[in-house]
Amino acid sequence: MKRITPLLTLLTGAGTAAVLFAMSAQAAPRTVQPTAAVTPSASATAPPDAPSTPPADPTGQPPAQPSEQRGRPGAPTTAPAAPTAPVTGNWTGRLDSGATIAVTATKGTAVAYVCDGRRLEIWLRGTAADGRLKLTGKKGATLTATIGDGDVTGELVVGDKRWRFTAKAAATPAPVLYRATAQTRRAGVDGGWIMLPDGSQIGVLTRDGSPAPAPPLDPAFGTTIVDGRTVAAEPVAADPGTAE
Repeated sequence: MKRITPLLTLLTGAGTAAVLFAMSAQAAPRTVQPTAAVTPSASATAPPDAPSTPPADPTGQPPAQPSEQRGRPGAPTTAPAAPTAPVTGNWTGRLDSGATIAVTATKGTAVAYVCDGRRLEIWLRGTAADGRLKLTGKKGATLTATIGDGDVTGELVVGDKRWRFTAKAAATPAPVLYRATAQTRRAGVDGGWIMLPDGSQIGVLTRDGSPAPAPPLDPAFGTTIVDGRTVAAEPVAADPGTAE
């Protein structure tokens, strides 16, 4: 009996030690294993898609761009025409037929008078701009000319007749062309006078439809005497509408 007691004591101690060991193992904290850092997926880090490039034109031409003018309503499609340059001046000369011509232009309006000092006279009216004269008169008469450096060269056409002419610019601004006033014309007397550079003058005076050489005109007063009657005239530049 004495031998069994120490054995029981030994077994009891061993069992107690086993229980304590088991309880110690359960109470110990668990070691957490480190985990690898999560790497973001390619889909999460990829930048947004760039705008798609339009397909290339099979012809090799670059894609059409919007017109700048379409972006500005009312933008002109063509350049405006350049404004015409009106002409002012006086010229006198001769036709190749021997008749005398005077041309006066005021701010783009031109009047011409052609006469032979006996019976022939022609009045014309039109424009003087951009170095050109374009005038018309009764019975289809036309005058076209080029304004050059100090002279005018052109052609007068009446029916089937044509005359070339050259006229020189006046040296002074004094009028070179006079015509009977509207009141005088209503009284049945019409006349034209050309003042020439040498101080002489030439013209035709028509009374009751009969043309004749015009008597000398006093340009200082704008008058002449016909059969004891005073006939008044005025510079054509002051009344371009009288070129009828």
